Amino acid sequence: MRLTPAQAAQLVHLASGKSLPKSQIPKRVLQALEEHGNCVKFEKSGASYVVRGLPGQVQAFAKRHWGISDLAAFAQASPDARSRELLSAISEDSKTLPTNPLKGIFIRTFGQCFHGDSALGVTPFGTAILITLDVLPQLRLETPLIVAVENVECLWKFERMISHFPVLQAKQFTLILRWNWGQAWRKWLDSWKGGLFYIPDYDPAGLQIFSTEVLPFFPCARLLVPTDLKRFLNNGKRERFLEQEHCLPVDSENAQVAELCALFKQVRKGLDQEALLSL
Repeated sequence: MRLTPAQAAQLVHLASGKSLPKSQIPKRVLQALEEHGNCVKFEKSGASYVVRGLPGQVQAFAKRHWGISDLAAFAQASPDARSRELLSAISEDSKTLPTNPLKGIFIRTFGQCFHGDSALGVTPFGTAILITLDVLPQLRLETPLIVAVENVECLWKFERMISHFPVLQAKQFTLILRWNWGQAWRKWLDSWKGGLFYIPDYDPAGLQIFSTEVLPFFPCARLLVPTDLKRFLNNGKRERFLEQEHCLPVDSENAQVAELCALFKQVRKGLDQEALLSL
C-alpha cells in the first residue's frame, strides 16, 4: 500500500502527539498502525475511540513501513509542488507519487527573452522551450506582448495562423501555451507590465476558460480574434455549439466576451483554434 499526501497529513497530526477519531483514518492505514507499529494508542472517547500518536514514534514507523523519511514534506507534495527529485529525497522511491516531468510553461521566443542573464534565442517552427516551475521566477521577457494559445499545435505552428491577426504584424511577442497554468504562472504574471493577448477556441467553452482562468488573474488581457471570424464560424460545427451552449459566459462584463457571446448565439456554431492553421 502506498501512502497519499492526505494520509501523510493525518500521520503528521498524530506525530505531534495529537489524536484523530478512529473512524477518520483510512482502514488500511489504521490496520498498518495496529499491526506493525508501536506508535499509537487507542483511547476511549464516548461510544467510540480516538487514535493518539506517540511523539517520535509515528515518523519512525513511516520510515520503516513506507520508506518515508519526512512525513511533513510528503504531506505537502501536491501535484504542483512535487518532482521525482523531491520524492527521492523524502522517500525511498521517486515514483511513490505520480509526477509530470513536463510540468511548467512552454514558450516560443522570437528574441528578447531571457532566463536570468542568458538569452533564450529564437525557437524555430515546430519547437518550443519548457520553463519548469522551479526556474520560472528567472524568466524575463522584454517583448511588449505575450500571446497565449490553448492548444499545442498552434504553439508549434503559429506561423501558419498569424496572418489572421493583423494586430500582431510587425510586433514583437512571446508565445506561451496555456496548459497547466497554476499558481506559479499567476504569481509570475503579477509582475508582468506588458500586454497579454489570448487566443481561445472559438466556442462557448473557450470563452468560459478566458473568463475564469485568464481575466481574474490578468484583467487587462484581450482576446485575439481573427478578422473573418464570422465567415470562419459558418464552416464550424453546430454540434460543438449545442454541446457547450450552457458554458457561454453571458453575464460577463468584458466587452469582447459579450460581443463574441452574441456572435456565437447568432451563428450557433463553434470552431477549434487549430482550424486557423489551414484556413
